[in-house]
Amino acid sequence: MKSWIVSQTEAGTTTWKYVTRLLPEAAGGLLRKSMRKKNITLNGKKMEGKEKLAAGDRIDIWFSDETISKFQGETSKTEKKGMTFFPSCILYEDENVLVLNKPAGLLSQGDGSGSPSLNDGLLSYLKDEITLAFRPSICNRLDRNTSGIVLAGKNMAALQQLNELIRKREVRKTYTAVVFGKTEKQGTFKGWMIKDEIKNKVLYLDHEETGARSVETRYEQMAVKRWGSELLSVVKVHLITGRSHQIRVHFANAGHPLLGDRKYGTKESIALSTACHIKRQLLHAGEIRFPDNLPAPLNALSGKTFTADLPEDMKDFMISGISVNHENDKL
Repeated sequence: MKSWIVSQTEAGTTTWKYVTRLLPEAAGGLLRKSMRKKNITLNGKKMEGKEKLAAGDRIDIWFSDETISKFQGETSKTEKKGMTFFPSCILYEDENVLVLNKPAGLLSQGDGSGSPSLNDGLLSYLKDEITLAFRPSICNRLDRNTSGIVLAGKNMAALQQLNELIRKREVRKTYTAVVFGKTEKQGTFKGWMIKDEIKNKVLYLDHEETGARSVETRYEQMAVKRWGSELLSVVKVHLITGRSHQIRVHFANAGHPLLGDRKYGTKESIALSTACHIKRQLLHAGEIRFPDNLPAPLNALSGKTFTADLPEDMKDFMISGISVNHENDKL
């Protein structure tokens, strides 16, 4: 028999999630049967798996040491090498959360290729916070070649609350993008999208279909630039929904693909991107605002706005273009 005491970091986890993380190699049916027979208990009492854990709670597992070791599998804490980049990504940190600025070219989460990711850096940075039942994690993802703000939770309670804020669209996200052609002064895109997971590409629809998810994007034109014979627009984008590739697909569908976007770009936009040596879509998640009066543990974030400066490649490109309408040229 072994016992585990729930830490403050793990508080808020359900008993089922806690046990399955302790014993990831054990079959779910076996664990449920063990709970029913009180071979796995919470504070010495029978548990169902739905209970929310508090700091100081005790989980007892009445298996042999050999069986427990077998079911734990590869659960040891490991620190990945090559994660020295991570501290430079931190915009804000307190005891509960991190606000990060992901550089373009870095994965948000690992994809099985072995390439480093922002989440790998987080785990290396917070290696002392990792337990058998809890691992810190980022809460929102950006495409590999999109730069900007990503949120991360350092304990279960903060992670759950951040995910809930994002799910309910209560955090306001603002992006800056450079798109092909001259856009309207402002606009709203609405529609539906279906993602092909195998091709990692999204199909835009102007009508609802089974499996499609509704999407809405609003934008404001900030400047119009001329590059050779082509016009480009710098836009501020406000996500109303937050779907994979949403901004890229919405602007491409409107005839204004992002510069550097070879997946959704047109022949003309890709040719210009190549001529300008643009190697990635010029999209940056530059601002996030939290709602007022947040409860603990996120109360320190109430009403705060965080910004991440434009990366150098976007700054350099926008400075080098010729402004067409100076009154709107705010960058």
